[in-house]
Amino acid sequence: MRKPDKGPLNLIELSVLLLALAALAFFLVPRNRNGDFATAFVSVRGENVITLPLQSAGDQTICLMEEYGVPVTLEVQDGRIRFINAVCPDLICVRTGWVYMDGQSAVCMPNRTAVVIVG
Repeated sequence: MRKPDKGPLNLIELSVLLLALAALAFFLVPRNRNGDFATAFVSVRGENVITLPLQSAGDQTICLMEEYGVPVTLEVQDGRIRFINAVCPDLICVRTGWVYMDGQSAVCMPNRTAVVIVG
């Protein structure tokens, strides 16, 4: 005798799957998708040196060499910020690209410089 074919998921399995997907979406979807009210915190050697509200900062280039002695240049444009130049062996910070959403960061470890977005 053949057993009747069971559907791919019963009601309990489907409920558990949907709950798991909802929980996953909650943690993976950024809280601030547009970058509205986002603030960039730039730190050098563990000390916050610049606090920059990205929406009102305007387009600008920030050279950290003169004031902080760090061979790093940052660019702010359209509510985003990125490393555009750094004197370091691997340039991971430059390749990170634009950061603008809550929780994003870009770090230049050799120069002990970080940009962290909050908001």
